[in-house]
Amino acid sequence: TYSDLILIPLEWRVSNDTLRNELLNLQPGSLYNVSVAALNDDEEGPSITLEIETIIGIPYPSPPDIVIRERHGDRMVVYIPEAKNVNGPVSMYRIVVSIELYQQGYIIDNLGNYTYATELGLPYYITAELDPDDIKTDFTIGDRSTYNGFYNAPLPLTNDIDVSLGIVSEKNHVKRIRYAESTKKIILNINEPEEVSPLVVALGAGIAIGVVLLLIGIGLLIILRKRIHFARMERGSQSMPLSLSEPCVEIENTGFIQDEDERVDYYSNLK
Repeated sequence: TYSDLILIPLEWRVSNDTLRNELLNLQPGSLYNVSVAALNDDEEGPSITLEIETIIGIPYPSPPDIVIRERHGDRMVVYIPEAKNVNGPVSMYRIVVSIELYQQGYIIDNLGNYTYATELGLPYYITAELDPDDIKTDFTIGDRSTYNGFYNAPLPLTNDIDVSLGIVSEKNHVKRIRYAESTKKIILNINEPEEVSPLVVALGAGIAIGVVLLLIGIGLLIILRKRIHFARMERGSQSMPLSLSEPCVEIENTGFIQDEDERVDYYSNLK
């Protein structure tokens, strides 16, 4: 058994016409010796003993909280405590990433790998599935590696992240999984920037330089227009209106127009 408790012997009595019976209150994932014997009023007959094993159950208790060591850009270093399970073995550990800006918690039935979450537009996914030996050292979330079929995708830089743990218990072709209750591990600040390609850096620098040159050109144009305006104002202030330096004398118009001479009739004089 995987339980820390000592299993007490159990006994069931059924009628002599019973062909099938369900044995209750057995511990999951445990090996039992089951004896069957006939019993009458006087004595008990010889018994037949069978060795049976119960199937594993849902892991119990809930998985522990992941301990966050540090955050570096799109990566996060975590420590995974060893989990306990009284209903079966701890076969694997699953790390669940949830983007808390869009989603509070997650729906277990929709959990899948990063590709599955991206295709369905889900803000949560399983980023890694680890063997028990893999949790003996710190684990880096977002290292772009694949762990048992789960791609460990880089973390987003602008969102709050919640990481939680799931336990996989598997034995005799039976698999049971339990995920931790949503315990928020919010990471608000980013200590280091994400690795950026040189092409993106060059493109960003070119755009920044272009914007700066545009602003400088606009500033020079504004200064030039102001100078032209001031120059026009100065020329206007230097031009003075015309004025007479001597007093003006009024002249009375007393002239006259001489009458036009009478026209001489030379034709009459010739007669």
